Amino acid sequence: MNKSREIILERLKNNTNETSHTKVDITKKTYDWSKEEIISKLSENLQSAKAETYLLSDAELIDWLNEELPKRDINNILMGSSIAKQISKDINNEIEVLKYDDPYESWSEKLFNETDASITTTIGAIAQSGSIVLHPTPEEPRLMSLVPDIHIALVYEDTIYETFEQIITNQYWVKNMPTNALLISGPSKTADIEQVLAYGVHGPKELIVLILTS
Repeated sequence: MNKSREIILERLKNNTNETSHTKVDITKKTYDWSKEEIISKLSENLQSAKAETYLLSDAELIDWLNEELPKRDINNILMGSSIAKQISKDINNEIEVLKYDDPYESWSEKLFNETDASITTTIGAIAQSGSIVLHPTPEEPRLMSLVPDIHIALVYEDTIYETFEQIITNQYWVKNMPTNALLISGPSKTADIEQVLAYGVHGPKELIVLILTS
């Protein structure tokens, strides 16, 4: 070991002791927003990232889909089996319901080239950052929120939290950590070397968040 290195290591050793460490007091950040303020803040932040938000009751969901999908020239929509069971019988007959219940390889071409939109559930949302949180499963794999041009996400009002820390604490992520949690804050976007944002270059061109009230 050369002399310079010995000197550096000796200095580090001498400066490393318990009294040299400063204790940092970490407090949980909360805003004490009301339910209305949380929903408003989430909507505001999502809209600033070019997403659309709508506040609906459970009973209004089907009516919204039947009215809005044809207006947006959506001829088919991809759903997980559980959502399809709830929606298929009431959705407009002109809208084809695609269920993600076959192996990906058997219909990957249709997924990438012929699927107009998808609708997924979420495990919650974060008002502070304007993010929805997805936990992909075999029934609702990650591709559903990444491939179709239009992604519709369902968020229940009682799963909206002020901060990321709150959602991981209240949902006990420390013991039930999602293996592949996705935080989404708007349609797909990228930036060139001059940092000019472009939307919809890859992945969904539109993100529509339906906030459902009981």
